[in-house]
Amino acid sequence: MGAEETCRLAAELAEEYGDVAFTVAGRAIVTYEAEGRRDRAAMWRVLHAILGDIAANRFDPTAPIAIH
Repeated sequence: MGAEETCRLAAELAEEYGDVAFTVAGRAIVTYEAEGRRDRAAMWRVLHAILGDIAANRFDPTAPIAIH
């Protein structure tokens, strides 16, 4: 999954589930790390970070996505 698709997925999760999505992402990180599935944990870690940025208004999910 590319950066733009990941940002869009996080935006959709935030819109649909709000703070619950952030909590679920955090739990998924812990679970996958405990299972040794670092690749999956890494993906959830990215979603967790983007969801946190959305919640803190550091990322506007309705704006065009610019990756620097």
